[in-house]
Amino acid sequence: MAPPMTQALPPRSAAVLLALVAALLVLRLGVVPLLGPDEPRYTRVAVEMHRAGEWVTPTLQGEPWLEKPPLFYWLAGGAFSLLGETETAARLPSVLATLLLVGVTMFVGARLYGTAAGLHAGFVAGTSVLMFAYGRAASMDMLLAATVTAAIGLGGLRVLGMAGPHALPAAAAFAGLATLAKGPLGLLLPLLVLGGLVLATRQWRVAREAVSPLAVGAFVVVAAPWYVAILVDQGRQFIDVFVLNHNLQRFTSTIHHHPGPLWYYLPILLAGLFPWSGLAVPGLAGLRPRGSRSDLFALLWLGLPLLLFSLAGSKLPGYILPCVPPLAILMGRAADRLVSAAAPERYLSGRVTALVGLVLGALVATTPAFLLFRMHEPLWRSAVPFALWALAVTFLFSRRVGTDPAGALRLLRIGSAGLLLLVTLAAPPILARHESGRRLFIPTMGREVLAWGARRTAWMAGYFYNDGKVREVSGGEEVLQAAKEGPTLVIVGPGERRRLEAMGSVETRVLADGPRENVLLRVERR
Repeated sequence: MAPPMTQALPPRSAAVLLALVAALLVLRLGVVPLLGPDEPRYTRVAVEMHRAGEWVTPTLQGEPWLEKPPLFYWLAGGAFSLLGETETAARLPSVLATLLLVGVTMFVGARLYGTAAGLHAGFVAGTSVLMFAYGRAASMDMLLAATVTAAIGLGGLRVLGMAGPHALPAAAAFAGLATLAKGPLGLLLPLLVLGGLVLATRQWRVAREAVSPLAVGAFVVVAAPWYVAILVDQGRQFIDVFVLNHNLQRFTSTIHHHPGPLWYYLPILLAGLFPWSGLAVPGLAGLRPRGSRSDLFALLWLGLPLLLFSLAGSKLPGYILPCVPPLAILMGRAADRLVSAAAPERYLSGRVTALVGLVLGALVATTPAFLLFRMHEPLWRSAVPFALWALAVTFLFSRRVGTDPAGALRLLRIGSAGLLLLVTLAAPPILARHESGRRLFIPTMGREVLAWGARRTAWMAGYFYNDGKVREVSGGEEVLQAAKEGPTLVIVGPGERRRLEAMGSVETRVLADGPRENVLLRVERR
C-alpha cells in the first residue's frame, strides 16, 4: 500500500509547544539537589574531565571510569563553562535532549499521520510524567532516547519514501551520537527497527543506501574517533569494563542487581505517560500493520525495542524511554481520530480513553500522598494539590471526551502542564530529604569523608557536594585507624552507627542526618 500524503508541522505551533516544554523543564531545575547515586557520580566525572580539559578518558577521583561513553560528560562540561559547576548545568544535556526528542516525535508523527496527530504526539512526549522526570536528570538515558529517536525516525521515513536520500546519512550520524551517549545500544536499536522494517517492506534499495559510503562514513566520523582513542589509551581494560561488564553482562544477567519480570515495562509505560495514558488503548487498537506501512513502522518501532528490553536481564525505568516516541505518535493519532470520528465511534473510543484515564488518574493522584503519609514525611500535605489537580483533570476529561473531544484534549493539555508545574513546586524538598545526601556534606568544610555501610544515595553525593573527597571503606577497623590520626568524618548506616557508638575506644557525635537513617559522624579517640 502506498504511503499516505505527508504533512508539515506549522512552525509557530511547533515552536510554542517546544517553548512550553522547555519552560517546564528548566523551571526550578537547580533547586532539586543531585539525586540518588548516579547523578552526583556522573556529574563528578563531567567535572573532572572539564577541569582537566580531557576529551578521551573519563575519570572518577582521578582514576579511569569506563562504564559509560563521554557524550553526557562533554555536554555537561560545556554547560559548566556557561553556568558554572551547578545542578542546572549538569542537567542541561537532558533538557536539550528532551527538546530534540519532542521535536522529532512531532515531525515524524506529522509525516506519518498528519499535522494534528504530530502535535498531539509532541504534547504526549513532552508533558508526560516519565519524560519530565528523565528530562530533568543528570544522566545518559534521555540522550540515548533522543538520538535513537532521531536515527529511527529519519531512517524509517526514508524506508517509507517520506524523506529524501539525505535522511539515511543523517540517521547514521544520530546513531553515532547515540553510540557516544550509551554504547552499542545506540547502534543496535536503529539496526533492529530499521532492519525489521526493510525486511517487512522489502525495500532493498534503502538497505543498499544504509551501507553506502556516505551513510557508513557519517556514523564512523561521529562515533569512531573516541572509541579508537579510548582503546589506544586503555586497551583491554576498556573491553573488560565497558564492553563485557557494562553492556554484555548487563543485558544477559542481573549482575548489576536490577532484575524484573518480563512485563516490567508495561505498567511503567502506561503510568509514565500520565495524564495522557488513556489514549494508549485506542492508539494501539487502531493499528493496522497489514494495511498501512506507517502502522507497520510504528508497531516495529515500539514492539522490537520493548521486546529487547523486556528480555534483558537488567531492567530500570529509564531504559524504556526509546519506546515512548512511537507510542506517543500512536496516541497522537488516536487523539486526532477522537476529534474527527463519527459520533458512535467517537463515543466508544472516548469511553475507553476516559475509563483508563480515570483509573490511572486515581492511582497516580493518590499514591504519592499515601506513601509519603505512611513514611511519616512531614511534607506529605504538599502532595495533596497534585492529587486534587490530577483527579480533577482526569474526571473533567472523562466527562467531556465523549461529546466534545477537542475541548477535552485542550483541557488535558492545560492539565498536563499544570500537573508538571505542581510537581516542580512540591517535589524539591521531599526529594532532597529522601533521595539526596547533600545535607550530609554541609558540615564537612571540604574535609575527606569516609563511608562505612552507608547507602550509595547518601555517600555518593560527596562526589559533587564535597568535591570528590569521599571514600568508601569496608569495615570499622579502617574508621578506627583513621581516628588514630585525629577526628574523622564518616557517613554510616544505622547498624554501623550503633557499632561505633558501642565501642569504648572512640567518641562519636552526629553532625548531620541524611536519607534512610544515614548520618554523618565525627569520630575521635577517647
